[in-house]
Amino acid sequence: MNKKCVFILLAVLLSCMGSVSLHARHFTRWYTTMGVYTAELRDEIVPITANNFINLTNAGFYDGLHFHRVVHDFVIQDGDPLGTGYGGPGYTIPDEFSPLLNHNQAGTLAMAHTSLPNSAGSQYYITLVPTPQLNGNYAVFGQVIEGLDVVLAIGSVEVDASNHPLTPVYIDSLRILDLVINNISPAADTVDWDASEPYAFSVEAFNPDLSNQYAWYIDDLVVPNANDFLFEPTFASDGTHILKCVCSDTQLFWTHIWTVHVTGTANDDDTSPPSNRLECMACPNPFYRVTSLQVKGMAGKTAKLSIYDSRGRCVLRKLVSGTAAGMGNLQWDGRSDQGYKLPTGIYYIKVSDPRQKATGKVLLLN
Repeated sequence: MNKKCVFILLAVLLSCMGSVSLHARHFTRWYTTMGVYTAELRDEIVPITANNFINLTNAGFYDGLHFHRVVHDFVIQDGDPLGTGYGGPGYTIPDEFSPLLNHNQAGTLAMAHTSLPNSAGSQYYITLVPTPQLNGNYAVFGQVIEGLDVVLAIGSVEVDASNHPLTPVYIDSLRILDLVINNISPAADTVDWDASEPYAFSVEAFNPDLSNQYAWYIDDLVVPNANDFLFEPTFASDGTHILKCVCSDTQLFWTHIWTVHVTGTANDDDTSPPSNRLECMACPNPFYRVTSLQVKGMAGKTAKLSIYDSRGRCVLRKLVSGTAAGMGNLQWDGRSDQGYKLPTGIYYIKVSDPRQKATGKVLLLN
């Protein structure tokens, strides 16, 4: 093993001891001599495989390598510092399979290995067509989400009898992007929802420079003023609807889609607007021991108040009684419905009466 490989191996082993979250979802981008493409890594499903790739990438292992194997209508392959198909990082990782990840579409990112089990190291491949025959035999850990045309172009270059490109296609650099998806709730892509009960969807994203933004869509129509990580949708009718969250920063647009089967939507014939706009706020905010949740503009005698954590889980449900002037107040001590003290964090308040809804935020400190 040459000195460069030894240095990179040490860097990877040290990085494995620390910084990469096992439950986040990262994105990586290839800058090649034929163009740029981006993949979503599924480190929340296959953390060993994905984090090995992330650590190698961050150590610069893949920079300057070339695609040493191109099989038309099958795969392109990279990750060998020798360029022969027999090189690696100097170690192997265990095989990691999941029924949630498969080779059923072009652009699938997976680890290559020898004929022996648990023999993957640094070499990976990207499929050019669906290859379901590989399912359960190779560890899938990602999917190309931008620039698939570049991958297909690399997969069509001229090769020799050993599937080595006649003109090498180099990776100028391979980088992990800043945007990280920490949690998606609900985790299932298909949701059955009774609209008579409060329910929230959330996508927790992080970017070091806080440049990430959100947009929410119902049936491909953007929802005005829905620009936060937590969203409680209102559907116009029962049936199947498509809910979409688009999270973006200066480098990437990423989309998550739920199919929502809705029942129990309200059928209120009275469509005249309420006389006062419903509002809710917390005072003090932030708070340590107790805060007053104040509701203004109630159209009825009572309003439903729900509090959600950052994962969209409802932790408290209460009824707020209003005065003749449409004012309501509820004291909250930072505990859940079950009486548990909740952890420090941002909590979302949703209040609704028979005619309208409003939301607010409060920061609980412990």
